[in-house]
Amino acid sequence: MQETIGDVCRGIQQELNAALIAIAEWDDVAQKIKWTYALNPLNDKYSRMELSYGYGVAGTVMQTGRPFLCKNRNHLPYEITKYPIVLAEKLQSFVAIPLTSPQIFGAVLLIGYREEHPLPVKEEWEGFRSRILPYLKERRPSHD
Repeated sequence: MQETIGDVCRGIQQELNAALIAIAEWDDVAQKIKWTYALNPLNDKYSRMELSYGYGVAGTVMQTGRPFLCKNRNHLPYEITKYPIVLAEKLQSFVAIPLTSPQIFGAVLLIGYREEHPLPVKEEWEGFRSRILPYLKERRPSHD
């Protein structure tokens, strides 16, 4: 049986004891960022979120191309309402990692905790990227 993106995310969740694993992707048609996958969400609000480039956790990561680490949500750079996924999922700490490749314009992996928790270290991130990117590439239409 072939492994799915859900299997990969469950593996990451178990390794890190994370409360939430989610993936956001750029939607070319809507010209918005959408959360396309979530493992263990509190509700389905994530699936209705549409973010502008540069807005929220995923928009910030896509705009800067850099990971977004938050050890405590009380120390976010802007008010909590600017981060709808953090509010909806009651996250207290998280890391959001850019998932990019020549075939993928914009995608973000969010690893979240509903209590303060040590965040995965940078050395682990490349492994997460390399495990998830093949599944994102599969879902994208080829532009060759």
